[in-house]
Amino acid sequence: MSGGAGSDPSWHKNGSGLHKLNSINDFISCGKYLINEGYVHKDQLGAIGHSAGGLLVAAAINMHPNLFKAAILKVPFLDICNTLLDPSLPLTVLDYEEFGNPQIKSHFDSIMKYSPYDNINRGTCYPAMLLTASFYDSRVGVWEAAKYVSRIREQTCSSCSGSVILKTNMSGGHFGEGGRTGQCEELAYEYAFLMKVMGQLDASERDF
Repeated sequence: MSGGAGSDPSWHKNGSGLHKLNSINDFISCGKYLINEGYVHKDQLGAIGHSAGGLLVAAAINMHPNLFKAAILKVPFLDICNTLLDPSLPLTVLDYEEFGNPQIKSHFDSIMKYSPYDNINRGTCYPAMLLTASFYDSRVGVWEAAKYVSRIREQTCSSCSGSVILKTNMSGGHFGEGGRTGQCEELAYEYAFLMKVMGQLDASERDF
């Protein structure tokens, strides 16, 4: 998939900067391939994205909201344009190489084509989503997931938006809670969310 590491540096360059849309389109193509080849039922496809990977998944959802049944966005980078316009944030300048500098018009226009926060479809049914944020995250502001969820609930189908959950960790950082117990609890919560959305829980187990 364009934007990945691979063995050739050009593979990554073809999915970054002004070519970032290539990585999103490749991700969508991978999802369609899994369905078309029978690896997953068309109503059972899920996606998980962490940090910048959350941007990838959220952008794909904006472009093809009916492709996914559920998505988990962990400390996702969603309000990309506003974040990259603030050089005081710790990773802004470093992210210019990956996403572009929105102070340059051509870069700004490119970013605005896929920015998850800026491209939410009004009145459209979105998949169930679990978003996580961490109050002490120094890489992705806790406000990014909060702003995104607020806009999803405001603009998308009113019945579907109730299936969008924001879970905020008030003590952890970008990588969540430390230690094996904290990681296991986080993973169990995510599995429970996916199992409920996919209809894999008994009626007695569905209080989420």
